[in-house]
Amino acid sequence: MPVKVSVEWIGDKCSRPQDCGKCLEVCPCTVFVRYAIEREPNKEPKNYVIVPSFQRFCILCRKCVEVCPNNAININVQET
Repeated sequence: MPVKVSVEWIGDKCSRPQDCGKCLEVCPCTVFVRYAIEREPNKEPKNYVIVPSFQRFCILCRKCVEVCPNNAININVQET
């Protein structure tokens, strides 16, 4: 039966994604992307967010959930 996978990153629980990035490292399907926000010309960004841009590639291994020290990732599965 087909399923719909929804991957959610909770920014309030992950205060410094630029220092952690464990979800990015363990995901075998490259579901997550780290984006810089509040950019200034010729300066390193100070704030980042993690975006599950490629949710459709998720294979439900849940490695990202297991490795996240702040419980900032939720994976929901719905049968379609």
